[in-house]
Amino acid sequence: MKRVPNLFASIEKFHNDNLYLPTRTIYFGRADINTDSEESNEVNCITAGQVIKNLHILNFLDSKSPITLLLNSPGGSWEDGMAIYDVIKTIKSPVVIIGMGKIYSMASVIIQSAKKRILMPNALFMIHDGFEGYVGDTKSFEAWAKNAKDVRETMYKIYYSRMKKKRVTLKQIEEMCSHDTILTAKEAVKLGLADNIMR
Repeated sequence: MKRVPNLFASIEKFHNDNLYLPTRTIYFGRADINTDSEESNEVNCITAGQVIKNLHILNFLDSKSPITLLLNSPGGSWEDGMAIYDVIKTIKSPVVIIGMGKIYSMASVIIQSAKKRILMPNALFMIHDGFEGYVGDTKSFEAWAKNAKDVRETMYKIYYSRMKKKRVTLKQIEEMCSHDTILTAKEAVKLGLADNIMR
């Protein structure tokens, strides 16, 4: 006799932990529904930690079946975002990321790690160099400035590596990222920053 999963327990887990086991779906963002803080959907150590734990759980349960990550984020920390990016690239389960609402800044980098990159029809995509701010001694300032340059170059290469038709050059990507470049779902797909639009 086939065992039917406890649907209520699964739904409760999705609300509490952003993980829905029956469909192998992860929602990006904190589970704290009692806050209206924008930070709940930012890329930070809390949201990254939860996503990474859920990716490892699903990969452990079945490393051959795909995982779906629902992504709606204004972006955030480069380091925490790259932690998610690296885990997605290294686990065996293929990851499908569905971008909805806003896929801004670091979120636009995270989606590049997926085997399939799908956007909802009304999603907005935004790429830019991000923001920098330092306090400290001169040598530390110089070290962080060099790191910021290296980070930008890495980001440009990540975008470029996923653009199958190479409609733009690395230099053009750098120019696009020198300010907030906002793209519709269709524009993002045409540029090669996503694969297709959800129908």
